[in-house]
Amino acid sequence: MNGIDKIAGKIAADAGKEIESILAQAQSEAAAIAEKYAVQAKAESDKILASGQEQAKDIRRRADSAADQEAKQQLLATKQKMLTRAFDEALQKLLALPAEEYAALLAGLAAKAASSGSEEIILSAKDREALGQKVLAGANQLLEKAGKKAALTLSSETRPFIGGLLLKSGDVEVNCTLDTILRLSKEDLALEVAAALFA
Repeated sequence: MNGIDKIAGKIAADAGKEIESILAQAQSEAAAIAEKYAVQAKAESDKILASGQEQAKDIRRRADSAADQEAKQQLLATKQKMLTRAFDEALQKLLALPAEEYAALLAGLAAKAASSGSEEIILSAKDREALGQKVLAGANQLLEKAGKKAALTLSSETRPFIGGLLLKSGDVEVNCTLDTILRLSKEDLALEVAAALFA
């Protein structure tokens, strides 16, 4: 029994050593695997964090860009409103001119727009009644001074525009209404007016 106990003890001791060796190797491998995955996890974590930071920067850039774009659009809309208002006020000032100045303005428009010198001047009902003859006389006088035919006539027809006139020759009409002149001038004058408004 003694010999069997010794053999059993040796086998148990050898098995214990082998188990310890296997456990040590397993622990070492487990530690290596854990370290490898810890490094991978850190790398993945860093990658996710960097990606998140880049996405946050991108979102911020887009938000800043959108805010900047919105501010530019608001500024442009405000400038356009102010330009429109400036031209509307110009129209109102023209309409509010003293009668003599307004008649002279209309006469100048008619003389400048006349091509044959024998067109009909069409005014609004209000302007025809108050200033028709003055406008006609002034326009013909300006044409005469320029050495052109001065045979404009005042039409019995009136139109519902707010200021200015139409020159009619047969079926052809030249639009010299103030709102049309200002609208057409707006494109040419917009930069100049904007420079004066926003300097």
